[in-house]
Amino acid sequence: MEAALMSDPTIKLPDDLLVEIFSRVPYKSACCCKCVSTRWRDLISHPDHRDKLPRSTLAGFFHRTYGLRSNPPFPHAYRSVSGNWCPLDASLSFLPESEELRILDCCNGLLLCRRLIDPATLEYLVCNPATRKWVTVPATEWSWLVDDTRLGFDPDVSSHFYLFELVPAAPFGSEQPV
Repeated sequence: MEAALMSDPTIKLPDDLLVEIFSRVPYKSACCCKCVSTRWRDLISHPDHRDKLPRSTLAGFFHRTYGLRSNPPFPHAYRSVSGNWCPLDASLSFLPESEELRILDCCNGLLLCRRLIDPATLEYLVCNPATRKWVTVPATEWSWLVDDTRLGFDPDVSSHFYLFELVPAAPFGSEQPV
């Protein structure tokens, strides 16, 4: 125990004091502090401290532009709600090339996109446009029949996200959806 005290002087600090310190650092630095220790991660991520800690000021929305002169056709655009310039790549050029890329949903800073690789193959991409990080989620056997796909993500609860494919109901006695 004495070795732990010597290696981490913050272990003696009460949680309330650490939260007060975290509340005074910029949002990005507070996010980096989550990597220091499990104690710091738990303090910063705890729902009771949400109002005290800094939040991302990135607020806006992505949309598609429909115009005769757009190149590539129907590119994505980003509009900041606060009116401030935002260093986001609205074209999502950091994502892999595809025949078609469509934004389907967003949730707590993550975007859900559907990527058409070729006419017979699709997959989902979940990305964070602020960090330019993304992961691929394979399509299911029902993906071509899906009416809607939604993204669920709460960074205060977990670092995992969930995709929900809403497939039309099958008529009674049928194995295939209509």
